[in-house]
Amino acid sequence: MNRLKLFSVIIAIFALFSCNKENKDNGFSNVDNPRAERLVSVYGETVSITFDAKGPWQADIVCDNEGWASIFTVNGNDAAGKGTIKVKFDKNTSEQSRKATLYIKVSGYSRAELASFEQASGTETDEMNDFLIKEMEKRLSTEYLWAAEYNKLTKENVTWDKYLATNLPKLGDVNIEDGGYYRDYSSYAGQRYIYSYIQEINGTKADELTPMYGLGIGPMMSMMMYENSDIVGLNVGYVYRGSPADEAGLQRGDFIYSVNGTTVTTSNYQTYMQQLFYNPSGTYNLVAKRYVYSAVAETYIMVDKQFTISSASYGYDPILFAAIASNTADSGNGLPAFKFGYMVTESFDLSAQVVIEDQIKQFVDENITDMILDLRYNVGGAVPQSRYISSAIVGPSHDDDIFFKAEYVDGRIEDWTFGYGYTQTPDGLTHAPDLGLNRLFVIVSESTASASELLINSLKGIDFPITVIGSRTEGKNVGMVVSTINYNGRKFEFAPITFRCYNAKGEGDYKDGMLPSQENLLNNQNNDYADDLDSIFPYAFGNWDDMSFNLGVYLCLCDITGVARPQLSQTKSSSDNLQLRQAQELGRSMRPLSRSYLKPSIGRFGNIIYAQE
Repeated sequence: MNRLKLFSVIIAIFALFSCNKENKDNGFSNVDNPRAERLVSVYGETVSITFDAKGPWQADIVCDNEGWASIFTVNGNDAAGKGTIKVKFDKNTSEQSRKATLYIKVSGYSRAELASFEQASGTETDEMNDFLIKEMEKRLSTEYLWAAEYNKLTKENVTWDKYLATNLPKLGDVNIEDGGYYRDYSSYAGQRYIYSYIQEINGTKADELTPMYGLGIGPMMSMMMYENSDIVGLNVGYVYRGSPADEAGLQRGDFIYSVNGTTVTTSNYQTYMQQLFYNPSGTYNLVAKRYVYSAVAETYIMVDKQFTISSASYGYDPILFAAIASNTADSGNGLPAFKFGYMVTESFDLSAQVVIEDQIKQFVDENITDMILDLRYNVGGAVPQSRYISSAIVGPSHDDDIFFKAEYVDGRIEDWTFGYGYTQTPDGLTHAPDLGLNRLFVIVSESTASASELLINSLKGIDFPITVIGSRTEGKNVGMVVSTINYNGRKFEFAPITFRCYNAKGEGDYKDGMLPSQENLLNNQNNDYADDLDSIFPYAFGNWDDMSFNLGVYLCLCDITGVARPQLSQTKSSSDNLQLRQAQELGRSMRPLSRSYLKPSIGRFGNIIYAQE
C-alpha cells in the first residue's frame, strides 16, 4: 500500500471513529455552547450552556490548573427536558492559557463531556504592548485621515490601551473630526475626546447576537425624588429586549430608588448607577416609582413597583422598541385613518441583521403608511445596515442612487448606492424590501451619531422628505475601516478614522451636529431647563408608547394625522389638551412587534466598514 492510500485509510478510519463518537448517546442533545470554537474573555465572564436531557442530571467542571471556572447556577436538572448551566470564568492574570471541561451525568447514562472552554493568557507583557502599538502605527501612518500630521508627532510611550487617547488629541483641532469637545451641559465640558479606538474582543459567529451579561438596564439619569430630601431616583433610559430586566418588567421611565434594601441618596447614587449599568453579577432587588395613568382620576399617579432581577447572559438586541399604531376612519375619535410604524434603535449592528430584517418585514406586511425612526440613542455602527434600512425607506426606485461617498486620505472615493452598497463590492446584505414610504420622521439627540447621522444626510442627498425632531446630534461625519489584530490567541478590534462621508449632493459638513429646525427643537442642550420644550430629553418619565412623556413621537403623530400641533409651553405640554388625550389613547393601543429569538458579534458604534480578512 503506497503512502497516499495509507493516508486515505487513516483519514477514513479517523472519520469513522469521530462519527461514532459524535453519535454516541450520552443522554443529551442539542447542545448550545456560546463559546464553542472561540475563547473565553481574558477578563472573565459568565456563559449559559443549554441542552436537552433525557432525564435528571448532575454537572461538574474540571479545570487544567486552578479552579478558574465554576458552575454558577443550574436549571432543569431534576427532570427530562431543557437544561441550562451557567459557568462563571475568572479573569486570567497569569502568563498561561488555560482550559476547562464541563461534564454532565444524565440518569441512566455515563458521565460525558458537554462543553469545553479555553482562555488565553491575560498577562499584558511588554512584548504584547509593543506589538499592538506597532500594528496601530502601521495603519495610522498611512490610513489615518490626518496621517501626514500624525507622522510628525512626538508620541508618548504609554500602554496600548492609552495610546490613541494620549497621542491623537495632541494634533489639536487639526483632527477635531476625530471626536471633539464635551458640550456645556456635560460634567466633562471642554475636555477633548476621540472616536478612534482599540478594544479586545471575543471571536463570534456571523449569525449570533453580541453576547452580553448583566441585568440589561441601559443608561440612567439621576434626579431628586422629593423637595427637601436627599433621595435620588435613577430614571431608566431604556432596557434591552430579551434581557433579565426586560423579562422582570422594568421599563423606560421607571425611577429606581432602592437597591437591595438600601435607599438611593445623593451620597451613593453614582455607585448604584454604575453597578446596575456595568454588567453586574448576582441578584438585585429593586424598588422603583412609575407614573401610571388613572382613568378614574384622568391623570397620572406614582406607584411603587418591585423587581427581582438576576444577572444572566442575553443577546444584544439593538432594537429597543418597535410597534405599530393605527386608527380607522370609523374610530369615532375624529382623526383620519393611518397606520405608522415606530422603531427605536440603539446602534447598527451587523450581528443583529436578522432581527432588523424581521422587524422591517413586519412593517411591510402590515402596510404601514408612515414611519417614525427613533435614533435618539443610536450611536451609529455598521454602514451596510444603515444602507439597508435607508433602502427600505426610500424604495427600489432609488437603488442606483448614491447613498454616500467615502473619501479616503489618499484621495480615493468609494461610491455606495442605496440598493446594494459599495458599487464595486456589494456590502453583503440582502436587497431591502420596500416599505412604500413617501416621507420619514426621525427623532434625534446628542447621542445620535455617525451611521445614524449618515442615514439622515443620505436621504437629504436625494431630497427624500424627512422631518427631524429632537436636539442637536453628535456630529460625526467621518468613519473607520475596522481591522482585527491577533496576538497569541487574543483578538483586538482596531478602528482609526479613515474616511469622510458625503451625500449625493456632496454635503457632509455636519461635524458640529445636525440641528433640528426651531419648531422641532425639543432641547437646546444648555444648562437652563426653562427654555426647553422637553427639559429631560432624551430621557422620559414614561415608556416609549406613552405620548404624555414621548413628546417627539407626539409631534410626529400630529403631523401624520394632519392635525395642527397644539401650543406648547416652554417647559411641558398640557395634559388637559384634547389632542394630547387622543394621543395618549393611541399610544396605549400600540402593538409591539413580535421579537424573533436569536442567539447572543461585534459590529457596534461609528460609521463602520469591516476590512476584508
